[in-house]
Amino acid sequence: MNNKFLYTLLTLCSVVLFVSCEMDDNEPILNQSISRLYVSYSEYNPDVQQQAVQNVRVITNSDSTVFGEGKLATSFVSPAHGGGTIHFHPAARYVFHSSSNVGRADTNIYSLQVGETGGLKVGGKIANEKLTNIRGLVFHPSLDKLYSVRVTNDSSLVYVFNLPRGINRHVHPSQTFVIAENRNIWDAAIWKSELYLSRSGENGGVDVYSELVTTRDTLLLNQEPRVALTIAGTQNIRGMSLDTVNNMLAVTDFSSAGGETKGRVLLFENFSELAASTGTISPTRVIEGATTGLQQPVDVDLDFREGSEFLYVADAQARKVFRFKKADSGDVAPDQVYENGLTPISLSLDARD
Repeated sequence: MNNKFLYTLLTLCSVVLFVSCEMDDNEPILNQSISRLYVSYSEYNPDVQQQAVQNVRVITNSDSTVFGEGKLATSFVSPAHGGGTIHFHPAARYVFHSSSNVGRADTNIYSLQVGETGGLKVGGKIANEKLTNIRGLVFHPSLDKLYSVRVTNDSSLVYVFNLPRGINRHVHPSQTFVIAENRNIWDAAIWKSELYLSRSGENGGVDVYSELVTTRDTLLLNQEPRVALTIAGTQNIRGMSLDTVNNMLAVTDFSSAGGETKGRVLLFENFSELAASTGTISPTRVIEGATTGLQQPVDVDLDFREGSEFLYVADAQARKVFRFKKADSGDVAPDQVYENGLTPISLSLDARD
């Protein structure tokens, strides 16, 4: 009896020790906050005999003082032929990644499974010949739908896919929204039952579309925004981040003159009040100037946590990812910079407490 008891005790201790080690290596500590930045890079090598470009970076502890240093930045090869728009939502537990269609056409949106510590694994793909030049992606958790933005020479469209995480084949969009006046829409966000689309071009802005999110129609033509917000003086609005917790909007913009490109990030506080009716809105703060390093910012993401400190910017011309403070204004140096020689084209932040 004593030997059996001793054997059982040793076995239990071994199991506990093994499980503890496994948790240390592979799982996040319980109640530990997450600040994980996914960055998409546009480069692509069509030569299958050579090493594929690692077109996604996962920056762990992106709100720490060691931004992207050493093992805190891990690389991944997505099947996308040149990384395009990247989007993560915690409820999905997937990263959705479109292609920039470099070298040859790639009309897929890839779903990448996310492990407990943020590591990626190729999952399925949403395949359709219409999925070229996808600009914005946004996932709705309760409806389990993925919204994708595409602009052609003669139309501006939003394609919707039901149950996107389970797709690994060619499918038709479950819904198609055709935006009126071929507006030059770019990025997308969802708040409650409304779809927000950034609008590029001279004096661009943000448009708010009501009831598109909850509609059951498969095709809606000539969709006009409920609210059209104009940001005077903008030329090339691209990325947009809508922080519904801290009631803040951020958009990127850049201008080109005399061979020089200048970028900026525009921040709007109390955005829900600004978005109540159509009109021109003015930013609360603007991050711009030579010290910022911004040249052609193409995407931005705000940390949504209450009282959070940072925002992140992907700059395609500077080929850097910048971290600024949300309270920054004017010609300020970035709080942190990450670069790896590739061209960041899109980013998505997973920030949770």
